[in-house]
Amino acid sequence: MRRVRQESRLRWPAALWLLASSAGLAPATPARGAAVETPGPLRSDRYLSAELLSGPDWKVEPEAATDGFGVSYAVTSRFGTWPARGRTQVATRISEIRALAQLEEVSKTDVFVDAVKTSVTAPLRLVSSFADNPKETLKGIPSGVGRWFKKTSFQVKEGYHDTKQAVSKDGQAEGEAKEGDKQLKEKGKEEATRYALNYLRISGAERNWYAKLQVDPYTDNQLLRDAVTSVARVEGLTSFGMKFVGLPGIPGAREIRRTMEIVWTTDPWELRMNNRKKLLAMGFTEETARAFEDNPWISLSLQTALVQALESLAGVGGREHLIERAIDVESRQEASTLVSSVLLLERYHRQQGPLAEFLAGARLPVARTAKGELVTLALADALFWTGPVAEGAGEFAAIYAEDPSKVRLFYVAGEASPGFVAGARELGWEVHDRWQLSAAEDAAPAPPPAGR
Repeated sequence: MRRVRQESRLRWPAALWLLASSAGLAPATPARGAAVETPGPLRSDRYLSAELLSGPDWKVEPEAATDGFGVSYAVTSRFGTWPARGRTQVATRISEIRALAQLEEVSKTDVFVDAVKTSVTAPLRLVSSFADNPKETLKGIPSGVGRWFKKTSFQVKEGYHDTKQAVSKDGQAEGEAKEGDKQLKEKGKEEATRYALNYLRISGAERNWYAKLQVDPYTDNQLLRDAVTSVARVEGLTSFGMKFVGLPGIPGAREIRRTMEIVWTTDPWELRMNNRKKLLAMGFTEETARAFEDNPWISLSLQTALVQALESLAGVGGREHLIERAIDVESRQEASTLVSSVLLLERYHRQQGPLAEFLAGARLPVARTAKGELVTLALADALFWTGPVAEGAGEFAAIYAEDPSKVRLFYVAGEASPGFVAGARELGWEVHDRWQLSAAEDAAPAPPPAGR
């Protein structure tokens, strides 16, 4: 399959349909000239740079998988095998594997060995419980298509006064709605409590280690979390030649680094309260802010990144629709995809033209520019015109069929296939692929000063 040219203007289908499907509308008639694609297994080296494909402590399996809306990889190492959705998560897993390798060296020092002997800390367990079969790992990665086709379940009322669960157009008995709300609130309280116990008690010593290792303190990599907790208990483990190796730039890396500088230096409870105060200052109620922060799938780091983006988008209407989507995410991957899309839309706002408002309806954020154009962004390595994508795209098209916008833009950081392009052309959307894939501002930074 040929590579689609960078920023090729392709009249858009699937993306639009994708987002449309989120609204739960009846499928529109598929574009007659767009043949459904069945891509099958993919080659990882088509989408990942050489620096991401392998290193001293890891490698990405040569075969990757797709559901039509992104690419899934398996990252293997002597510590275990991890799934990764897209190049951004591949880079994250590589950073974590490098961190484990450095902690492995720390565990061999006399200071750490003596600490284990005197029961100050426990020996490091550096073998993951994840399956080591890469193909099985790929099978375990959930499809990203289905969730994006569903309508957002939560809506922030006009004026940001409240957050409520959305009710279908067919209606729902008031008693059922109240009971559903009660169950959701109880579930939310349980999840929030679990989240607080697991993540919000990270110590300053642990955050210092995460900063040295250049990884997220709120990672879902339990092996790394346990290892950092163990070494952080030992005094004197402060200068053992930590090696810093910057990763190749990935789309949105600048915004991620900006967030991590805050996360590494701020107490988790203080950071949580800071984010809440900022949301209140934007006009959201405390109920909405708490519903946002209590969703355990959107980590404190992702919450901070999203709040920062909302601040940068001051003056753009419809920011409540971004909070609606965040409240409703149901997986860590979904949360990461959402936040990444918002970060890149904020970059679009800064670089290519101001946004006027965000629109409701679809799970992937859709905005209207000051010129009246519709624009959306997806941090996907590849898009294909598969059956589910085509069906979702038809539903998406129905959402915006009555919108007066004459220009509709769909940006993707990866590649759009010829089939995806053909469907887009018939639906009147322009696809710009490989957007920001090699942006200078995302280049890997220089090593931090010694002794940091």
